[in-house]
Order: sequence, then C-alpha cells, then structure tokens
Amino acid sequence: MSNTNSGLLGIKDIVFMNVIAILSLRQIPNVAPYGASAMLLWVIAAFCLFFPLAMVCGELSTGWPKDGGIFVWIKEAFGKRIAWIVVVCFLFSCVLFFPLMLQFGFTALGYMIGGGLAENKAFIGIGSAVIFWLLTLMNIRGMEWTKIINSISAWCGVFIPSAILILLAVVWLCTGHQMQTDYTTAKNWIPDLGHWDTIVFLSSMMFAFAGLEVAPMIAGRTRNPQRDFPRAMAVSAAVIVGIYMVGTWALNTLLPAGKTDIVAGVMQAMHAAADTLHMPWLIPVMAICMFFGALGQINSWLVGPIYMLQEASREDNLLGDRIGKLHPVWKTPAFALTVQAIIVTVLCFSTFISPSVAAAYWMLTALTTITYFIPYLVMFPAFWRLRKTQPDTPRSFKIPARFYRLFYPRWVFFLSPLPLRCYLFRLLKLIWADISSTPGRLLAEPCWRLSSRSTFTIGRRNVMPV
Repeated sequence: MSNTNSGLLGIKDIVFMNVIAILSLRQIPNVAPYGASAMLLWVIAAFCLFFPLAMVCGELSTGWPKDGGIFVWIKEAFGKRIAWIVVVCFLFSCVLFFPLMLQFGFTALGYMIGGGLAENKAFIGIGSAVIFWLLTLMNIRGMEWTKIINSISAWCGVFIPSAILILLAVVWLCTGHQMQTDYTTAKNWIPDLGHWDTIVFLSSMMFAFAGLEVAPMIAGRTRNPQRDFPRAMAVSAAVIVGIYMVGTWALNTLLPAGKTDIVAGVMQAMHAAADTLHMPWLIPVMAICMFFGALGQINSWLVGPIYMLQEASREDNLLGDRIGKLHPVWKTPAFALTVQAIIVTVLCFSTFISPSVAAAYWMLTALTTITYFIPYLVMFPAFWRLRKTQPDTPRSFKIPARFYRLFYPRWVFFLSPLPLRCYLFRLLKLIWADISSTPGRLLAEPCWRLSSRSTFTIGRRNVMPV
C-alpha cells in the first residue's frame, strides 16, 4: 500500500467505516416488537454502552495510535497472554459475522427476485461465498479499494435505505393511513424494566452498538489519528443513535409491533407499505440498497481484525512468517485474508446443513454474540488500568473524570452474562434438534432440559430465558 494521502483515511472515511460497521437495518426488527418503549430502550442502551465505548475508543486510539487497536490496548494493560485471547475471540466473532451478514443481504435480494429464493439454501450459500471472495480480492488490492467500497456502501446501503424507510412512514401518515403501533399512549413509552426478560433483551440490544473499536485497528493508516478519531467518534455516535431510533419508529408506523420476520423484517414492512401505497418499484430499490449495506458492513470488518492479527503475531511470530506476509505489490496481508476467506466459505455453506435459512441465521447470531462478548469484558478494565499505570502517555483526547465516572457501565458487566447464557442454552437446544445419533442425543439432552426450564436461577433471582 502506498503511503500517499490518497491511500490514508480521514475523518469522513472513519465516520463511514464506523457507521457501516455498526449501523444495520437488520437490528431494527429485533427491537420493533417493544413498540413506543423501544425509543427509551435505545437511549438506555446508548448511554450504558455506546457513549462510554465511543469515549473509551476515542481516548485509547489517540494514546496508542498504531495498527492493532484493541490488541495493543489490552497488551499494554494486561500483557500478551490476555491480549492474544482477545484476538482469538475477535477473529472467531468476525468469521462468524461475515456469513451472517451475507445471508441477510442475499435474503433481501431473494425477497426482491421472488420465486422462493429468500429461502433457497443454494442461492444464499453459494452466492454468499462468491461475494465474499470478490470483497477479499478487492481488499487485497489495498486501502484505496476499502475507502471506495465503504463510501459507496455508506450511501447506498445505510443512508439511502434509512431515508426511504423513514420517508415511506411519513408518506403513510400523510396519506391518511393509521399508524400500526400505538405511540400516543404515554404508558407505552415506558419499558417494563421490572421484568427480567426486558433487562436481558436490553443488555443483548447493546450489541447493536458494538463496533467502534474496529476503525482504530488500522489507526496507522489514518492521516492524523490523534485529531481525527475523537471527532469521528462523536459524529458517528450521533448519526447511529439517531437512525436507529427514527428507523424503529418508521417500522412501527408501517407494521404492528411484533409482526416482523427476524431476517426479512424491513423488507416485509416495505412490501406491505408499497402494496398499500401503490409503489411496487420501492421493493427492488430497497432490496438492492440493503444488499449493498450488508456488503459494506462486511467490508468494514474484513480488514481490521486481520491487521490486528498481523500486529499480534509480529513480535513473537506464533503463527509463522506467512500469516503476516504482505503482498509484494499492494502491501496488504494477502495470505491471512485468503485463509479467512476459506474459513468463511465453509461457514457460508452452513445453510445446507441447517433446517432452514432462519435457523442458520440464528445459530450464527448466537455464536457471534458469544465470542464478541469477551473482548468487551477486557477492554473497559484495560482503559481503567492504563489510566492508572500510564497516566503520562500523551492523549490528544482525554475523557473528563465526571463523564467516565457517570457513564462507566459497571452494571453492564452484570447484565451481559445473561444474554450470553441464554444464547448459549438456546444454541445448544438448536444443535440438539439436528443431532440424529443416539450418543449425540444422550450427550445433548441435559443441556436441552436445562434450556427448557422456565427460569434460570442467578444469585437469588429467577431469570426468564430469551
């Protein structure tokens, strides 16, 4: 990769990368069943995780502005052993996340084409593998291609489809149609935080804001990381929270709360509204936009973890010379990207062995959440430790004491194991349903019985499974 300014990232590029890496319309159907109370849930989730995450990433990326991101921060705080555990968990979560987003994108595309392609395992599995290889080859050619893909995907895959969804909801109301979800009753705006299932959902909902740590992994490829990262984090936070909240309102306007499909919920609402408003042309436009959004989100996560792995293996050479070897022309980790593409290809074919596309989608979601959870448990303590052990390290942005004492999400560490445990039990139950051998059933049956219980006991509280 060239060191010219054209190949380096600026504030706009970082914002686009953050928005694409985090913001996804696929999250909105998961929250929409809560109706008007989803607005307050988004605010709580943002204040408990997203805003602290933005500030912590902003400070750490200016104090240690080099490739590797979260690996460098945790290595400085706790040493290489724990940092390597985080690298492994992060890489696992990424290779599981890629086929998840590809399935989402191809489901939207199949919804547009029709003919049952949205549930066609061959169409989704093979198509996902082909597209991921194309993205991998483009990223091997250098950071300039990454910038181009991110810019196109930010507009075509995030901003335009979000605007279409919101404007369609406005047109729906302006043409005299009833809002499908009650937002006029004051009590509907208050979430029932007295129920543990709401608390569990809220803690798992916070992962919709995960991803701000991706851009700092390539901090060495930005023009001025000390100046650009804090500004980009602030802009990204405002854009992402705003679109999530308004997008949820728009979906609730077009569909009754709860009547959404886990994979094709947005397309389901678009189809219903387009038929009623006589705008059938909107469906293919929205499907193509959401497909580009899925590709952009994959592209944002595709290179960051590889550069983190390259930085992690540079000192000790634990994975051999080839894993960190750069392409002779484009100076990118071509071998590591190729290995990653092979693993993702195998996972893309999980649609062939799952009972349905939705089952494969849910299984990948659960596995991604479980593996992505661990790095966050380590990153926040690493921030506190670096504050105490390396207070004199220059940081162009430093969180004021009143903010990190107010926003530091201590209670998130208590809540986060709840969705982790429930995801794990449901995942074991899903796997058990596919096991045909008698020894397999005997091994999995205790897990299934445990996951089928109406409550789990945590301390002195009973927690409903999600």
